[in-house]
Amino acid sequence: MRNFLFYIISVASLLIISVTSCVKPVSFPPEPKIEYKDFEIQGDSGILSITFTDGDGDIGLNEGDTLGSFSQDNFFHYNLYIEYYELMNGNWVKGTQDPTGNNFPTGDTINFPFRIKNLTPIGQNKTLKGTINVTLESFFYNPLSNHSDSIRYAVTLIDRALNKSNRIITPLIVK
Repeated sequence: MRNFLFYIISVASLLIISVTSCVKPVSFPPEPKIEYKDFEIQGDSGILSITFTDGDGDIGLNEGDTLGSFSQDNFFHYNLYIEYYELMNGNWVKGTQDPTGNNFPTGDTINFPFRIKNLTPIGQNKTLKGTINVTLESFFYNPLSNHSDSIRYAVTLIDRALNKSNRIITPLIVK
């Protein structure tokens, strides 16, 4: 009886080891893919949360990544872009910073560029899956606008190979 029990435990252990060792790591395309997760208002600030996947793990920049494509005068100096929109007369319009306060498309478009820090994992499997939380500090909305209380954001993430993610649009946010 004791030998039979030992035999059953040994066979079960070998089966478990063989099944778990055959599990392949999850793979994703090399381009980042993002999805909207949440937007939380905290006073005059807002926290935008997005989830992401990246097959080759090259999300984020190091502090020293400031030359070539990542130089300050280059689009790729930032790797997360958030565009601001307001609902006006039933249409979504890019929010602008108009010095007259009229908020018509005569000023600079309101964008929030960010540099996400390097998130590349250590080890052989470089695939990434996670959440990025971005705080849009003091007035996540356009305080000069008196035309709309409904806003939304469009978000794009860029990896170090300069692959752009899909562009997502948040649901309506009431300011």
